[in-house]
Amino acid sequence: MRQFLFIFLAISLISCSASQDTIELVETTTTSTTVAEISSDNTSTTALDESDDDSDITIFDSYKFDIDKMSPFTGLELPPEIWLKRPKRVLAFKIDNNLNARPQSGLQEADTVMEILVEGGMTRFLAFFMDKSSTYVGPIRSARPTDPTLVRPYGGILVVSGATAGLIPAIREMGVPVLEEVSSPTMFRIPSREAPHNLYADTDLVRKYIDERGFLFNQEISPLYTFGNDQSKWNLGANRVTVKYSEFSTVIWKFDDEQYNRFIIDGYSDDDGAVAHEFITFDGYTDILKVSTVVVIQGPLYNDEVTTLPSVLTVGVGPVTIFHDGKYIEGTWRRNDMADSFEFLDLDQNKIQIPPSKQWIHVVPLNGEISWSDY
Repeated sequence: MRQFLFIFLAISLISCSASQDTIELVETTTTSTTVAEISSDNTSTTALDESDDDSDITIFDSYKFDIDKMSPFTGLELPPEIWLKRPKRVLAFKIDNNLNARPQSGLQEADTVMEILVEGGMTRFLAFFMDKSSTYVGPIRSARPTDPTLVRPYGGILVVSGATAGLIPAIREMGVPVLEEVSSPTMFRIPSREAPHNLYADTDLVRKYIDERGFLFNQEISPLYTFGNDQSKWNLGANRVTVKYSEFSTVIWKFDDEQYNRFIIDGYSDDDGAVAHEFITFDGYTDILKVSTVVVIQGPLYNDEVTTLPSVLTVGVGPVTIFHDGKYIEGTWRRNDMADSFEFLDLDQNKIQIPPSKQWIHVVPLNGEISWSDY
């Protein structure tokens, strides 16, 4: 069945590319659960300005970051077969975190993941793909007001199932393109799960789709953070990290073998009330989600004007706590504009250096609870 779907999608892409119609990636709001009607309203998508700046190497102490050969999301060096294929448009998939959506796909393969509060005290994810790929990303769900504020700095395309009435035009006005299910034949629903927890996509098919429609990407992407190896101000005692969004959503990270393993509390039980949060690949392989660095950003909670949905403010200043290698550092995040990346400052107002690694970024309301211990 999956092979048939991919063959069908490939044929659809080839046939669509022969058309002279231009596909607009930011469509009107819809929550349709059927696969893909293609809009052909001859409205072209605006290409971003091309940058001529060649100053692409930034020095952070003894660590040299080369934007051409390293990931701006992890700070890690990439093999030539990856960076030679640039430029690549950043894709940000909105991923479900409902109990019926687990185990999810694509989270472990993503360049980085952001976890954001939604209504009901639950969370959803933004899975960012630039240099990484996944044949199976999902379940994909609808956009929320905080999403464009997190996607905008990286010139990303927000990939969603749809959105609440009025939100898609608002996201479009913020300069963030949106790819919805109704406007893309690259998303598909699988029969083994019930709607709405069954919408998936292939990152390579999505990239092919937008490239064939002339959606150019010339934006220079800055590093996600200040990457570097200076941990002189980091503290010991963070082998276990607890992030509580609400009474209905708690995440526990347990450090083991140089990585933090993810556990969640949602009504199941083991020795501490938490269960392993697993992912599943296209071929059925499962394992626990794990990352090297956990970042917790906290901001004021407010109700969005367009949707009235709860959102966390991510422009301004607020507390940040970062965990890596069983250590932690506290400080302040700062961001003057939605187009800016986050800047992290320690308690002495010096820039915090994030060790090159994959991060999981929690965006938590100020009334959320963050704690850590050595066990």
